[in-house]
Amino acid sequence: MSTENMNTPTEKQIQEVLAGTSTPEVARIVAAWFATDEGASYLAKSMDRDAVQIKQGFEELYVNHEIPSEEIFARIRRNIRQKRIRRITFRVAAVLIPFVLLIGLFVQVNTRVDLLGDSGYEEIYVPKGERLQMMFQDGTRAYINSDSRLKYPKKFALSSREVYLEGEAYFVVSKNSHRPFIVNLNGPAVHVLGTSFDVQAYPENKDITVCLDEGRVNLTLASDKKYPLKPGEKLVYNKESEHCTITRHADIHLSSLWKKNVIAFKDAPLAEVIKVLNRWYDVDFKIEDQSAWDVYFTITSENTLLEKVLGDLEKIAPLRFEYKEAEKEVIVTRKKEDSRLMH
Repeated sequence: MSTENMNTPTEKQIQEVLAGTSTPEVARIVAAWFATDEGASYLAKSMDRDAVQIKQGFEELYVNHEIPSEEIFARIRRNIRQKRIRRITFRVAAVLIPFVLLIGLFVQVNTRVDLLGDSGYEEIYVPKGERLQMMFQDGTRAYINSDSRLKYPKKFALSSREVYLEGEAYFVVSKNSHRPFIVNLNGPAVHVLGTSFDVQAYPENKDITVCLDEGRVNLTLASDKKYPLKPGEKLVYNKESEHCTITRHADIHLSSLWKKNVIAFKDAPLAEVIKVLNRWYDVDFKIEDQSAWDVYFTITSENTLLEKVLGDLEKIAPLRFEYKEAEKEVIVTRKKEDSRLMH
């Protein structure tokens, strides 16, 4: 993202945000800057400096000096830890997910996530009918789709950045050759240094799908077998057969339009359309005519209201979609004129 027309925050403002003492207005400015290439580079270099300091701190613990007593040695060890490790741990933890982007706006998430608790993992669930965007400590952004769960560390490790996904998310990973970004998928995992890609791994689906927009990624199996992807390629891994296919798709961009609140289908059967709309709007579908299952859809709809999306589907299909808001149910029937044609 370009920094043009964007004010670069001062070092004082940045440090206030990292320490959690800034005003909401300053936090929004700094958060927006972190999403730029310049801001992401600042975070990466900051983490590298902290990693060096931590390493030096531990090295100093084991230097072979003549120390008068164990008591003095313990005092030196405490001083090093207080001076380096404690400060760095707080700083890294504080900048992990200080912001959530929802519909393009930065908002505080202290009510949903305990940012400064004990070390370990946090977990966020995006329910049906919602979508969410998060920013991590290194500037990496994750767009999380409906009915998806993401588990992430309160602070990234020094050698890697690992998260755990159930569902679908689009990642824009900040480049850092020293810390690969890993998306664990309950067995398989996507390994990346810096790139943009969509991964779909809902537990109930038999397939894991990865679509790569930029950079390079590897899908690594539990057996350590790797499947590398190039930009424009789509990978489909069958969890039951353990079979993997990689293809090039001219319309691969359709896989990530959901993060812009755009629904897109290409030659999708009704079953797939229903599954997606159920997650987006948390509504159930009742099929009155079994022949409706044979209808396929190719459509891109920028409407976000369910009624308008159903209207767009009706325009291109021999089906009617009647939404009963009170029951949160959609009745699917054949159009009468289509039924006459069939007979």
